Amino acid sequence: MIWLLLWLGLALQAQENANVCAACHTDPYEELTTHKHAKNSISCETCHGASQQHRNAVGATPPDRVAAPEQQPALCGACHPGQRKGYESSRHGQLVLAKSRTRAASCGTCHGVHSARNAASMLRQCERCHASLPAACKKEGASAGKLVCATCHDPHGLGRAQGLRP
Repeated sequence: MIWLLLWLGLALQAQENANVCAACHTDPYEELTTHKHAKNSISCETCHGASQQHRNAVGATPPDRVAAPEQQPALCGACHPGQRKGYESSRHGQLVLAKSRTRAASCGTCHGVHSARNAASMLRQCERCHASLPAACKKEGASAGKLVCATCHDPHGLGRAQGLRP
């Protein structure tokens, strides 16, 4: 019973803290409230820390934390360990974690940051780097809510055999 009360208290505190963020960050806050993470009590503080100096500042004081691409697998992987393991062994993950000069997709690239990306938006992200795709990859589907890349490629394990599903 005590754990339930503690969890409820933390969830309410996170919501109250997020409301402080909403005063200045209206769009990201509204986007986050529609994300399924918000329904699981993921708040601004989860990714940005308490950011007390940022909250009290009148000028441009950054939040405690803004997850860089190479930090996102650990942050997101805390709740998504299976996806983290696959991503870190993928070609994208290896490039991001090595802070390579070669651009590669991180968690936020595909999934969005404050709001979730739909299939068509994810496909556009893929096409930013993978512009010349084989004909088999150009099937219609994203407009119907399906990420066509994921039909053949494992989106979190793009390292083995060019990420082809087993």
